[in-house]
Amino acid sequence: MLEGFEENINNFDDLDEISGFEIINEAVNDYIVESELTGIEDLAFISKLTKIILDSKEVRFDYKYNKKYSLKESDRIVKEFLEYLNPYYKEYYETRKNDGTILFDHNPQTIEPAFSSYDIFNKKRIIYIPLEKTIEDCFAIIHELMHDINMDITIENMARYFYTEGLSLLSELLLEDYLKEKNIKQCINPNNRGLYSLKSKAIEVDFNIKLIEAYLRDGYINISNLMDILNSYPILYDDDLECILYKISYDKELTLDDEQPYIIGGLMATYMYDRIKNNKNNIMELFELNQMLKYYNYSQVLEYLDLEIVDGNLSEDSYKQLEEKYKKYLKNRW
Repeated sequence: MLEGFEENINNFDDLDEISGFEIINEAVNDYIVESELTGIEDLAFISKLTKIILDSKEVRFDYKYNKKYSLKESDRIVKEFLEYLNPYYKEYYETRKNDGTILFDHNPQTIEPAFSSYDIFNKKRIIYIPLEKTIEDCFAIIHELMHDINMDITIENMARYFYTEGLSLLSELLLEDYLKEKNIKQCINPNNRGLYSLKSKAIEVDFNIKLIEAYLRDGYINISNLMDILNSYPILYDDDLECILYKISYDKELTLDDEQPYIIGGLMATYMYDRIKNNKNNIMELFELNQMLKYYNYSQVLEYLDLEIVDGNLSEDSYKQLEEKYKKYLKNRW
């Protein structure tokens, strides 16, 4: 496991002369204090969801595309899909292009991914799309447009933090179906990047939780309990684990809060997708939640989707539903 890692564990960019272990301990302690964790049970919800993904089969993603897509072609596909999905979304897309919100980068110089955000300094929304000139550009546009639709800069709502990724990923799944129906060859093999990356994100969230658990139990992260954590993972996760440790040591903070919305989002997307496949009228859930995230609270979203809450947490039956729909999706697609 991580050959030579134990000997080099303290060599993580010892910024400001702080050793790797001290950085890790400081990061874990800061997270516990800032999040006001009273015990590891406070993380039961995200821990259970993460386990669903870790216990599921590996998925694949085909990075090789034989056909190039110009922005004009991608733009046409996006408009046709949005018209098919909801004409209002097509109008919204045209508005965002015309008002300068969407920035298409034809020659991206970095590997910065697409994003949707609010620039507080210039007081304007930004949807940044680095063009790959493949069918993936369509997915990126749809994903970030959905984020922009449910964004409201005047309201701070934790429900959006937890669920916005789910609506964007769901829209990608629906786009994939649409492209297959149109016999666009690039989508014969599933190519949803968001779901493909879920396994890595689940490893990262799980690793963060295990660090917190060891810290709460032992009062300190040392070579012994850290190696126990590392060795609890299959060897095929070695590269992921090294990247996670590097990020924590470099940024001096845990990455749990950055990654958990994707875990929730992936499971929410496949759950809603299954509901739509069983009843086409359930497409309204996507449209309505894009508006409701602006003012619904965390629990109201779950209740709206017929997921039962018991003592402030999901019921075991609801966890089972999320697991079944996620694994069903993977079985049918990969």
